[in-house]
Amino acid sequence: MTIQFFVRRLVIFLLAISVVAAALLLWRSWNFATEIAKPAETEIDLGAVTTRIRSLNRLETASMHVVHVSTIKQEYKLLPNSIGGDELTLYAGGDVIAGVDLAMLKDGDVARAPDGTVIVHLPPPMILVTRIDNRETRVISRKTGLLRRADPNLEGRARLYAEGGVRSEAVRKGILTLAKNNAQLRIAELLHATGVMRVTFVDSAPSPLRSPS
Repeated sequence: MTIQFFVRRLVIFLLAISVVAAALLLWRSWNFATEIAKPAETEIDLGAVTTRIRSLNRLETASMHVVHVSTIKQEYKLLPNSIGGDELTLYAGGDVIAGVDLAMLKDGDVARAPDGTVIVHLPPPMILVTRIDNRETRVISRKTGLLRRADPNLEGRARLYAEGGVRSEAVRKGILTLAKNNAQLRIAELLHATGVMRVTFVDSAPSPLRSPS
């Protein structure tokens, strides 16, 4: 009776150890499978080369933050979009900075009148910077047909289109006029600090939308 009781306890003990070992093995196998299924992302710097250095005399005088939502799509005339189409909707947030390029000032653009007034032919305001905020920009919808492969460059083209839309919206909202008025105010303050009592500004040309390359 004692031997049978001992054998029974030993069998139960061994079964318990087997169950624990099986559970541990299953847990490790699950973690291993999870690690295999999870992609590892590595950033590799392949080097950078400076190809151009320029001196800038740009006076930034206005900025706007713009949100732009657009859809870019590819369609085939003989196939419905559910089969051959590719469509992407992008939510983009971006910043536009405008101002004047003082390097465009020429001899004679700043002159003093007989009454002491300084006359400034200020360069036209222009868009100096347009940039998309990657932290705010995201794809909110992607629809690809059943019989086609998604275009990997579609998002890149959507971002370029969104950048143009952000710039155009800032211009439509009057960023160039704001940049011009702020530039005149800032330059007038600088001249007043040097003792100039009166300053007059003259537009030299229509306002371009892009800065010169």
